[in-house]
Amino acid sequence: METTLVALPRVRAPADFVERSAIEDDTYLEPGDSAFYALTDFRRESPGTIQPRVSIDAALAEMNRLGVHALLVTEEASNQEDPQILGLITEYDIQRVRPHRYDGTSAIIKPKYASVGDVMTPSTELSLVHLESLQTLAAFEVYEMFQGTGLTHLLVVETQGDDLFAARGLLSRAALARRLRRNHGI
Repeated sequence: METTLVALPRVRAPADFVERSAIEDDTYLEPGDSAFYALTDFRRESPGTIQPRVSIDAALAEMNRLGVHALLVTEEASNQEDPQILGLITEYDIQRVRPHRYDGTSAIIKPKYASVGDVMTPSTELSLVHLESLQTLAAFEVYEMFQGTGLTHLLVVETQGDDLFAARGLLSRAALARRLRRNHGI
């Protein structure tokens, strides 16, 4: 069976997005604090979303406008009320040096003409953390999970049914490191 990943009903399109607040962004974390405190919780802040057919230039401009480094790639499903998450696109995905994905032919998609769907990390390849697990991890443990990987973000999910997960939040490697470094020299 295939697992479905959906956005919570609160998720809005970037055009409807209220400028991001700095909830707890200025506070530091102790290494032993719960990693839950590092979470951008989608129940408090609606994440930015973008459609897969949008150009990567437009996606980067939207990230800059919103002050975020990642957007959920969503598409409304006609038979579901919640938007389905197709993947995640980050600034790193857009700016990386390595070649972009192939478009099914033998030619590499030129970055200038690439769409979000061409360079996003598909939902089937996303690194997910279950909310229940996050609540048992310390901030420093999550920081160590990021080290040595190419990951810049972890999507936190809640179980909504047998094969249904809802996006609950996002953990950012850079934000976590910044908040831990403030007092601990990490």
